[in-house]
Order: sequence, then C-alpha cells, then structure tokens
Amino acid sequence: MRHSKTEHHVLMVGFSPGQPYIGGLDVRLALPRRATPRTRVPAGSVAIANAQTAVYSYETPGGWNVIGRTPLAAFDPAREPPSLFAPGDRVRFVPIPLADYARLSEPLK
Repeated sequence: MRHSKTEHHVLMVGFSPGQPYIGGLDVRLALPRRATPRTRVPAGSVAIANAQTAVYSYETPGGWNVIGRTPLAAFDPAREPPSLFAPGDRVRFVPIPLADYARLSEPLK
C-alpha cells in the first residue's frame, strides 16, 4: 500500500518498447536488484529496484523485485500512441480488487 501513497513520474521509456522507468519511490521501499534475475517476468509486472519502479511491457527476464501487476498493456503497437507512458508523465498506482483486474484484462470487443 505504501507504493500507492505517492505520486510517481516517468523518467524515461526503454529497455523494451514501452517499459517505463519511474521515479518517486518512497525511500523506505528501495531495494537493490535481485542477486539472481528471474528468467521470466510476466508482462504487466510492477517491480522496484533501488529508487525506481518499472512496469514490464513484455514477458522478459528481469532482476527487479516484483510487487504487483497491472492489467493494462504498457505497450501495444496497434494503439496510438503505442506506449501508455511518456517521459514526464505523472503516475499513481492504485490497488484494485481481483475482479476488476480480471475485467480490465479482458480484450476489448
């Protein structure tokens, strides 16, 4: 819950298309990167390392500490613009019930 109490800001987008590096992490949550990265981190994973947050836009290997998931696609090449995030954007993470997560994960019709 502490992670959702502060406003964050997108520092840059990179590593994989649409993956934001987000500043504004509460210093009490800062953790080093994992000593051994995971071979698979699911798309939509919200993770922290040092003083930043990232949202994985694709399933990739990763060494950050996963603290949650978002049902929203961080990057969709068919969307305009394709990335949900741009440098300078302000971001607030909001906990949602599992039923809302499932509803928001469904493809649009």
